[in-house]
Amino acid sequence: MMLLGWLGLSGALASAACIALLAAVDPKRRGAAPARPGLRGLLLLATFMPGLALGVAGRWSDFLIWVGAAAISGWAIAALANRRRKPRQ
Repeated sequence: MMLLGWLGLSGALASAACIALLAAVDPKRRGAAPARPGLRGLLLLATFMPGLALGVAGRWSDFLIWVGAAAISGWAIAALANRRRKPRQ
């Protein structure tokens, strides 16, 4: 019972890292064509792997922690990545 919550939180941090990488390599944000089309699919798969592993293992409380934390961190990353930068003079 000592690991209760920590597995879900660590899975959410791993998913947040994948979401941040997806936001960084998004071709719409960069204004360029995608360099590697398979990279986006791989990152998308890696984003959902912790939740799948927690669900298969039957760690439902950790799964719910992962869902909530990954959703909030994904929202925060999307909001921060969407900020416009001031042009330098």
